[in-house]
Amino acid sequence: MIENVRKYPVATILILCVYYLVGLMGLSINKTQPLFQALVPFTLLFSLYFLWLFHEKADLRIYLTGLVIYLIGYTIESIGVNSGAIFGDYVYGKTLGIKLWNTPLMIGINWLLLIYSCWALTGIFTGNRLLRYLFGSALMVLYDIALEPVAIRLDMWNWYGEAVPMQNYTGWFLTAMILLIILDRSVGNIKNKIAPALFIIQFMFFIILNIIFHFS
Repeated sequence: MIENVRKYPVATILILCVYYLVGLMGLSINKTQPLFQALVPFTLLFSLYFLWLFHEKADLRIYLTGLVIYLIGYTIESIGVNSGAIFGDYVYGKTLGIKLWNTPLMIGINWLLLIYSCWALTGIFTGNRLLRYLFGSALMVLYDIALEPVAIRLDMWNWYGEAVPMQNYTGWFLTAMILLIILDRSVGNIKNKIAPALFIIQFMFFIILNIIFHFS
């Protein structure tokens, strides 16, 4: 079954495009927005599942590395939201689902999903490790710039100030750098035919939502 799916990466990317397009429309309409907000955790799991389907040569190392990235991402977020010391003063809303220590369990999945797909994307442009760390971390910050207004609008999280602090972007850059290095040193290059496309799809998803929310 899995091998059959792997034969159609282009078709899978198109399916993901349609899936996110439906989500885009659902979140843009006031009447359907609450339903699609509730589906956000499932979308993260759905996306991670497809990444797993297309990961070549999955072994114990990738599973353990994925677990480590999840735990580090979750722990950093938990420390951050409870202390304000890493990203700034913020609080999580209801959209990302069940919380432990004021931190949604899905936030670790989000970090894993983004770091994995971002690392795969950087490999298209350069094989230099240092450049990939810097480029990948910068991409993650750009992603967060697009994400923040949407996250606030959809009650993923909210800030205790009028604007997102610069500290948040510095925290994203450093956290991404750490996680990218861990992924590289543990797994190395990633062969996944849909991972780069998924990162771009999600990035464009938030950019377009920003535009829609700005004019709505």
